[in-house]
Amino acid sequence: MAARHPAAKDAGLLRGGYHFLRWDLSGLVQARLFSDVLLDDPGELPPVADYEAPRKGSRYPSNALLEQFLVEVEEKLGRRPMIYTSPGFWNMHGRNKVTRTFEHKWIYYPLWIAHYFKRYEPGVTKPQMIEPWKSKGKTWTFWQWTSNGDGHAYGAESKSIDLNWFNGTLDELYALANTSQPSPTPTPTPSPTPIPGKDPNITDLKNRVNNAINDWSRTL
Repeated sequence: MAARHPAAKDAGLLRGGYHFLRWDLSGLVQARLFSDVLLDDPGELPPVADYEAPRKGSRYPSNALLEQFLVEVEEKLGRRPMIYTSPGFWNMHGRNKVTRTFEHKWIYYPLWIAHYFKRYEPGVTKPQMIEPWKSKGKTWTFWQWTSNGDGHAYGAESKSIDLNWFNGTLDELYALANTSQPSPTPTPTPSPTPIPGKDPNITDLKNRVNNAINDWSRTL
């Protein structure tokens, strides 16, 4: 990340931190470690908590772990984080562990939903919305619709990559990133092609080369 994060900025890409939440470690500890890494350069997009399958053998504590992480990250980085999850996983583990209900507090956070399809048809293919966002009239901010995108077509080294949609316009994406679209690079005005023997720079170069050859010849 130390090399890729600034390189992505130089390339004009929008960046953001992404943390795979572990279940065997305090949410506060994870948030502090994550925030320390991003503190000097958090990127333009909101930080993300990846809430999905835990490490093998670890037990689900409760979604209080997720809330701990989100609250602490916002406190440390000053940005409202985003929740990344899938409908199937959230429907099982997004509920209050005691009441088995979906608490309204989660709609405070933007939603990045992972719902995969083999094919995408514009205007037809849509992700399944989840509670409590659905009943409150909220929708997704990002949608990861496949994990099998053509990486080579997008200039990636990997053959398969995740592909995502943003739910809005390009201007709205840059507004989410608290920045503005970069101005188009102006097309440079081509310089006139120099005529051989007429360009003073070429003439000077020839003179210097000839003088150097003459000086070298005297040493023989």
